[in-house]
Amino acid sequence: MTKIERLALQLNEKILSEPAVQEFKKYEQLIQKNEQLKKDEVQLKQLQKKIVWQKAHQDENIQQTIAEYQKKKDEFESHPLVVNYLYLKQEVDDLLQSINAMINNQLK
Repeated sequence: MTKIERLALQLNEKILSEPAVQEFKKYEQLIQKNEQLKKDEVQLKQLQKKIVWQKAHQDENIQQTIAEYQKKKDEFESHPLVVNYLYLKQEVDDLLQSINAMINNQLK
């Protein structure tokens, strides 16, 4: 294993030990175990595909499907597990972007 690979593994371990990342992973697992949320996610994906199909075929019922999708999406995103997951996802994304920026700034 090269020095760079060892450093990358160490960085990965440090990132995974961050409290926000650990909390994010916890909520991710809770969502994956929640049968209703999994069903809701499948329905949302089906509605997205239906919208794409309706747009491609200029289906006049597309507005109804979009409204149905938006309602279902709002319900899904207001579930407490999803609310916390999305908040933590943003926090983890910000952390990773910060690390990326630090690395890129050192390469200049």
